[in-house]
Amino acid sequence: MELKKLLHVGRTKKFRTIFIRYLLIFCIATLLLATILVVSFQILSSNGTILPGYFSERQLFEIQDRIASSEAVTAELIPKTCSYAVFTREGKYISGNLTRNDATQAWELTQVKGSNIYLVYHFLSIPRKDEICIVRYTYRAQFRSSLLRRLLPYPEILFFILFGIAFLLESFFFASLFGKKLVRRMSGMQNATEKIQNQDLEFTVESSGIAEIDNVLWSLDKMKETLKVSLKKQWKMEKERRKQISALAHDIKTPLTVVRGNADLLLKTNQTQEQKEYTDFIKDSTNQMEQYIKMLIEISKAEIGYSLKKKSIDSKCFIDSIHSQINALVTIKKLTLDFQVHNLPKFLDADFDLLQRAIMNIVSNSVDFSPVGGKIIFKVEGRGDNIRFCIIDHGQGFSFDALKNATQQFYMADISRTSNDHYGMGLFIAKSIAEQHGGSLSIDNSQVTGGGKVIIELPLIYKK
Repeated sequence: MELKKLLHVGRTKKFRTIFIRYLLIFCIATLLLATILVVSFQILSSNGTILPGYFSERQLFEIQDRIASSEAVTAELIPKTCSYAVFTREGKYISGNLTRNDATQAWELTQVKGSNIYLVYHFLSIPRKDEICIVRYTYRAQFRSSLLRRLLPYPEILFFILFGIAFLLESFFFASLFGKKLVRRMSGMQNATEKIQNQDLEFTVESSGIAEIDNVLWSLDKMKETLKVSLKKQWKMEKERRKQISALAHDIKTPLTVVRGNADLLLKTNQTQEQKEYTDFIKDSTNQMEQYIKMLIEISKAEIGYSLKKKSIDSKCFIDSIHSQINALVTIKKLTLDFQVHNLPKFLDADFDLLQRAIMNIVSNSVDFSPVGGKIIFKVEGRGDNIRFCIIDHGQGFSFDALKNATQQFYMADISRTSNDHYGMGLFIAKSIAEQHGGSLSIDNSQVTGGGKVIIELPLIYKK
């Protein structure tokens, strides 16, 4: 098969290999990130932006004697990275930049022999003449700037936070990159399934470069080829069946015409009342059978496609013909007609009779299922290169099921919108004619009247 050839064109990799490679790159990037942060920390430490953890204690021990012998302890005397409090020998707070609670805690802690540590803080008790100065410091690295010390956590903690944020961003980036790669590699599978779903089997399945995905693609390719053979056979049989039905319907018309003609002749002869009733029954049944045959022919034409006789027709002449026919229909049922024409183009490329038939099919349904005294709204409007026909009635509207299925062949579930004369074929035939003109047919319920709304939109010039 085509895919087997493609598998050997490029080198395929296992999904495990691709994943391990991404994982390895992710680990290397993480190590590089950690290295950058550590080096940055060391650079900031070497240029004095970050003070080492022993900085406070070293400074404190250098000025310890000055603190003990000075006349008064002031904030200028204490290192900037430390806090202090001065007490009397009895433990009464005198001064300092520690809060009252912190100062009380520092006093109580230093009174316990051998206890000068609380959480991240260390305490140094310096005896003075009549006082005791307690200084609080930490072994953690700190920013030299007092502003940074107030605004940011300790440098070690800050760097851990930065590493965590960078790690999350890195994870998101690599996950997104890996996901996009997989989506790109799996696009062939998605395209293949969409083509098969739309019954477009004339395509080539291309290799994704990943062994596991290619195995699935190979299976899809096998299914495509099998399905193609099966569908071609089915389409051929269906086409032959339609031709046979159409031919048979035409053949049956001949003997039916003979039967109806003989029934007409019998009616002209002298007959008893009973014989006349039998002859009328034969004639009525023949007429009914002719209607069925006519419908079969219509079904065949709609399925196979009508033989369009498109030409440039005068739009006003066409609309006037539609207008007169609709007027005749609504008058019978005493309906009001609101006929609106906007931006009508001068010419329209279409089959006059078939397009008229499609529109009148819809109008006939709308008239049949509008209440006596109701209104039919017919709008025709030129929209750029298109022309749009909209038919709105005041009936019960389409049911939820009908909105999805009413244009399908033989759909008659929605009794309120089905005519006995069309056998569920009215909208199907109208849609077939519209599509053969390169246009479309859509159905909905009007927000204004609550009734059904059917729209036919066609290009002014149809190009195959």
